[in-house]
Amino acid sequence: MAEPTWPRHALSIGVFEFRRSVRALWQDKAQLTLRAFGMVIPSLLTLAVTIVFADAIRNLEPFAVPDMVRGTVALFWLFGVYLIAQRVVSARPRINAESLMLTTVSARTVAFGLLVAEMLRILAYAGFPILVLTGVSVFLLGSPASLILLPVVAVLFAATVVVAGSAVGYAVALLVARSPFIARHKTILGTTATLLAMGGYFLFLYPQISGLSQAALAWVPIGWLADLAVVGTPFVGSSLRAVGVIAGSAVLLVVGGLLVERETAVFWFIEPVSPDTEGSVSVLEQTAEKENLRPATQDSLAAAVTPLVVPRFVSTPVRRVAEWALMRTRRDPNRLMFLLIPVFAIGSPLVSTAVQSGSIGALGAPLTAVALPWLVGSLFAMNPLGDEGAVLPVTLTAVSGDHYVRGLIVPGLVFGLPIILLVTVLAGLVSPYTIGEQLGLVILSGYLTVVAVTISPAIGMAFPRFSAISVGQSRNVLPPRMTAVAVHAGLVLLPGALLAALLVAPRVARTVLAGVFGFVPTIVLELLNSSPYGISILSTAAGAFRAVGENIQAIGLDQLQIIGGGAMLIGGILCSYILYQNAVHRFNQYMPP
Repeated sequence: MAEPTWPRHALSIGVFEFRRSVRALWQDKAQLTLRAFGMVIPSLLTLAVTIVFADAIRNLEPFAVPDMVRGTVALFWLFGVYLIAQRVVSARPRINAESLMLTTVSARTVAFGLLVAEMLRILAYAGFPILVLTGVSVFLLGSPASLILLPVVAVLFAATVVVAGSAVGYAVALLVARSPFIARHKTILGTTATLLAMGGYFLFLYPQISGLSQAALAWVPIGWLADLAVVGTPFVGSSLRAVGVIAGSAVLLVVGGLLVERETAVFWFIEPVSPDTEGSVSVLEQTAEKENLRPATQDSLAAAVTPLVVPRFVSTPVRRVAEWALMRTRRDPNRLMFLLIPVFAIGSPLVSTAVQSGSIGALGAPLTAVALPWLVGSLFAMNPLGDEGAVLPVTLTAVSGDHYVRGLIVPGLVFGLPIILLVTVLAGLVSPYTIGEQLGLVILSGYLTVVAVTISPAIGMAFPRFSAISVGQSRNVLPPRMTAVAVHAGLVLLPGALLAALLVAPRVARTVLAGVFGFVPTIVLELLNSSPYGISILSTAAGAFRAVGENIQAIGLDQLQIIGGGAMLIGGILCSYILYQNAVHRFNQYMPP
């Protein structure tokens, strides 16, 4: 039973949690700067555009709100629900000082306090853009009603997103807490759900790919917030939809709030199931049994990674290390989210450009052949020493460096390589390339996978991370260092992209090489030489680089493919061998601090 004053207490909890988030963000200046730029720069650009075209905006003729706008609002709302649900499951399923809070106030108070805090976080990010849009609507469109309606729309959007996303998130968290199967396979299931959600989002975001337009989502009632936002402006919305979205939002908030209360009341007071019963199994305990192995049904470490199975022909020490790496990766999915940062940073502009130019099919196969090997190579061995944690001294004495490094390589080869080959084949089938080029991309994807998984242990050992960081309420997340991720990406993605270009677009590859090693340095040196402080040696160097660029442009395409591609392939093999030996040596010589 909730206390009589639970709304006031919930509001106090929400404000307190929001202030804690602000203080934590203020202490992390780098993150604060990135988020500020992400919020302020688009708003300033929007403000600048509206100022430049102020006269045209004032003279806009009235027109009806198109279904495309309603569908876009609904699409972003659905994506927001997914983000909130993911955040609830992975970062904030419980409140800080849970025992104290749940013995002081009711579960309803705590649950609604968390909802209030999340709404305030969203409104804090959206506050400045909403302020800019409100000013544009009031001063340029002559709509005083926007002073009230646009903030109301923002609050309704944030509130419904948070309540719906939290309801979904707590339902998933409850499933993980009550189902041993889901708890054991939560990483695989979560990755699948993420891929499906992102795939559906991009299908509607880029109608050129699937033919599905955002207008297809105009029937979703939450998209009718667009009709409420334009009341009093030259844009004509549906009054019925504007009233309907207010009523629908109220119903969603009430029903969703009750659902969140029921879910949290169960989730916070049950004992979560254990995905397995083997506990913490060290490599030493497993390798010590290699002379007298237990039956497969009693192999606790192998059972912990089922349905994944490391082949039995792999030697026992190597297999134990591989199973240990698989279990760590599956049990700690939060650290894998850090690998998605470069994926979205690099992949989103490429996909967007390909969609806009209509060349998604031509880009898909090379992108798959190059990016997936890097991603698989980064999954298991980008921080091997730090991942061992407290059992690192035991591991150092239990297995040899050769067995340990091979064990880190095995998961990527056994489970990643077949998937990459299959996906590359499928991407090649829908591409405009010839059979020979498709076969070449498949072979390239396999080659890059072998290189990526072989070099990652040495890079991870060279740049280890031993101190955990906090992600939401997870205090012991141990992701790889971004330096290791960047070095690994540079050694895999850049040569891989060039090899793919030499295979399917040799002219483009030749032009890029000539520009990077010839014409771009020429332009930079000539600009420096033209300054008041220019010296004659810069002109000579610029001429030399120009000659390099012209010589590269004069190389025949066949010669470039055979000699240049062959040299890069041999270089990749040599790099893999050297870094493999380096990883073995680092492990054998490593002394814990």
